[in-house]
Amino acid sequence: MAHDHHHHGETPRDYFVEQLLTIFVVGLFGGVAILMYQSGKLGIVLADPFHIPVLVGGVAVLVLVAVRALSVWKEAGAVQAYNHGHHHHDHDHGHDHHDHDHGHDHHHDDHGHEHHNHDHEHSHHHHGHDHHTHDDHGAEEHGHSHDMAWVLARMMVLFFPVALFLIGVPSKGFSRAYQERLLGNTEGPLAASQLADIASKSGTVMSFADLNDAAFDAGKREAFQGKTAVLRGRFRRLADKEFTLFTLRRTCCSQDAVPLKVRIVAPYSLGGFNDFDWVEVKGQIQFVPVPNSQPTQYMVVIKANNEDIQKIPPQNEYE
Repeated sequence: MAHDHHHHGETPRDYFVEQLLTIFVVGLFGGVAILMYQSGKLGIVLADPFHIPVLVGGVAVLVLVAVRALSVWKEAGAVQAYNHGHHHHDHDHGHDHHDHDHGHDHHHDDHGHEHHNHDHEHSHHHHGHDHHTHDDHGAEEHGHSHDMAWVLARMMVLFFPVALFLIGVPSKGFSRAYQERLLGNTEGPLAASQLADIASKSGTVMSFADLNDAAFDAGKREAFQGKTAVLRGRFRRLADKEFTLFTLRRTCCSQDAVPLKVRIVAPYSLGGFNDFDWVEVKGQIQFVPVPNSQPTQYMVVIKANNEDIQKIPPQNEYE
């Protein structure tokens, strides 16, 4: 029967309250996963390849919650039916016991006197039994209160991530201070002699990852050298004529993000740009040796004209 699934000392009421609370909180987890996917907030904390698995997981959780809710509903019906039948059984048994008492043959001694010792002893025994049951009931009620307090405390802990979502967390990406720490120290300005003249060519939109990888690959450096690239990223000033253009790359979640940087050099002083503005740059790709590096390492530099550096609306934080 359904009541056999309850823990020892746990009332059906406590059991079903715990089950309903668990179903409710787990259902909220599934709903939050779907809402984060729909609202785009999932992109703040997870890389794109993980978005679909989170959505599928949220839908699967809601399906399991529905199945469990149906099971608990059927179980509650079985318990109610059992209790109803048990009540009628006790009622009938009480009447039979009454008839049995009246049907007892009374014992007589040799003088014809009736003896009622059996009934008297039975009454005392019944009285002692009731007293013992009353004490056990009080102890069980005390245990139930502790059990329910633990259930409620556990539900509050599980509800905490849902509460964060309800108040709007996460709401944005990395803070400026955190991005500053990611970027770290930067090198000084480049000497003009380190850069070649700009060749006028049409630009091709390129990724930061491709350019950063080319800095460590001689074949790619040769293929990219002198080509015109178009890059979009955040602005961080280095000098009057130079700045770093950067974006972020992550493998899994926001905590493993690393910056991808390209040095931008313009012929004249740059005005009207603030750190962390979103900027589009078109210019010639060059690879400049890093001073005093052994073996020789290269940094990616894009040499651009001032008119080829423009502010743009905010883009995706991650490449």
